Amino acid sequence: MIDIDSIVIPEKLFEKMVKHAKNTAPYESVSIIAGTIKDKQALAEKVFTPENIDKSTVSFTVDPLILLEIYTKIDESDMEVVGIFHTHPAPPFPSGTDKRFMEVNPSVWLISSTSEPTKPKGYLLRENGKLKNVEIIFTDKTTLK
Repeated sequence: MIDIDSIVIPEKLFEKMVKHAKNTAPYESVSIIAGTIKDKQALAEKVFTPENIDKSTVSFTVDPLILLEIYTKIDESDMEVVGIFHTHPAPPFPSGTDKRFMEVNPSVWLISSTSEPTKPKGYLLRENGKLKNVEIIFTDKTTLK
């Protein structure tokens, strides 16, 4: 299991995620954040904004072929998935479904309410099943390395 205390996201990347969330509303949106991890800090370097094929206000699914393509691009760029951002119609807290998916996608999960996509909360699922709050740091730097 990874242990991350904070995730650093360039504002331009976050703006891309928020725009995607607003364009997807009222449905849940999903963005996959690629980057690197150093000293318990995730550094976001690229964002992918696939379609939620569920077209649902309470769940999201990425087409498996699109997801494979995204993960291949991330791997080829010597990065890893450092975060998954998505929106909820409710307050930004992981649902039971989120927690199950967090087990198989061990990265920072950033969740925003569809009504306030600019105010995410960050979470990491620990081995004991408890949630850890992860600090989200926005920066105006476009390159973090």
